[in-house]
Amino acid sequence: MSRESLLDHVVDVIADDGMGGLSVRAVAARAGVAIGTVQHWFPTKSAMLLAAMDRIGGVADDAHRHAVVADDPAERLRETVALLVPADRESRVSRVWLAFAAQAVADDEVRARYEQLWSGIQRGLAGRLAAAAPQATAAAIDDAAAELLALSDGLAVAVLDEPGRMPAERARAMALRRTDEIVTALLD
Repeated sequence: MSRESLLDHVVDVIADDGMGGLSVRAVAARAGVAIGTVQHWFPTKSAMLLAAMDRIGGVADDAHRHAVVADDPAERLRETVALLVPADRESRVSRVWLAFAAQAVADDEVRARYEQLWSGIQRGLAGRLAAAAPQATAAAIDDAAAELLALSDGLAVAVLDEPGRMPAERARAMALRRTDEIVTALLD
């Protein structure tokens, strides 16, 4: 079995069972391979996790490239923010991302990778904000990007953990409304 196909099973275990369910044994059972095969490609649980983070980051980047198509800078920003809030509780990328966030609290390697990935997302939001409000200061843009990322992150957790209280449609509407308010404030 290739590393890439085995990595899909790692992501599936995390999405279905969280970090508590991730083990060499669980991945081997899901993939239908020997434990040694998993250990060949991923000698530690941390190696599995870091590879899964990279995979999910790539999946998210691909989704962004295909979903953000508007010509208008403000609309491109809105499309980007909408992607940060999961469409439903079953979002594989969001479920795995939430598991990464929880693991980052206790694992320095995961935290470093998590911060790296989030910094890239924040820089992307800042670039979209700067295009939508070119006269805004760099400090205002940076604060707005941090706010949108924090809001989107919190809404994503609510969609995944409390869908009765925070259905995806409501969460996305809130994120987009706040995005519009931020752009308007930056334009003033």
